[in-house]
Amino acid sequence: MATPVGYQSFCPVGAALNVVGERWALLVIRDLLLGPRHYSELLNGLGGIGTDILAARLRSLQEQGVVRQTGEGRARRYELTESGQALRPVLTALARWGSERLRLPPDTTQIPPRVPLTSLLLGPESLPSRAHGVYEIRVEDEMVRVAVTDGRLLPSPDADPDTTIELTRPGLRALVLGEQVDEIERSGAVSIRGDRRRAVALLNAVAGPPLLDGLRARLESERA
Repeated sequence: MATPVGYQSFCPVGAALNVVGERWALLVIRDLLLGPRHYSELLNGLGGIGTDILAARLRSLQEQGVVRQTGEGRARRYELTESGQALRPVLTALARWGSERLRLPPDTTQIPPRVPLTSLLLGPESLPSRAHGVYEIRVEDEMVRVAVTDGRLLPSPDADPDTTIELTRPGLRALVLGEQVDEIERSGAVSIRGDRRRAVALLNAVAGPPLLDGLRARLESERA
């Protein structure tokens, strides 16, 4: 087992931090909330993390039953266990709290699409029933598969999608800013194949996520 960080273990907060309190641990979990990732995808998506640190965090999170490996060789990926998925509301609450403290990088094109995509899709507490379905969502080279059932969105990496949504970076930004799908479609920044009605319901429901309120004004001013 990995050596615990050393917080007071009798305190439940301390016990939790002994598992996920190391630097980068929660961001590794964030990157896995929408589904499995290859090691290289995690490394590229977590700008600034060293390979030795990422390997150590993955090893520790696996030992603690938060992350597991699937596949072998080039097919090897990392995914959250049920215990890891249980951290979703914790990370959503942290994202809302951290929203006011966000700072845009000098070049916003360097933001990995996975980061705002996670904020969009996991922001709402519930989704409309008409958004029910399995989706493949693409932004450049980033692809996730998710299912919406009973108002809840869950990663479904092995499901066959009935609807595919492709967003450009400007389309992704437009959703962050709260624009509705009809407006984004007119600009050519989103394309939908499959059940358009369901896709529109999903995208309109996630547009302008509350946990990015603190960033929206800055994005607007940059676009202007």
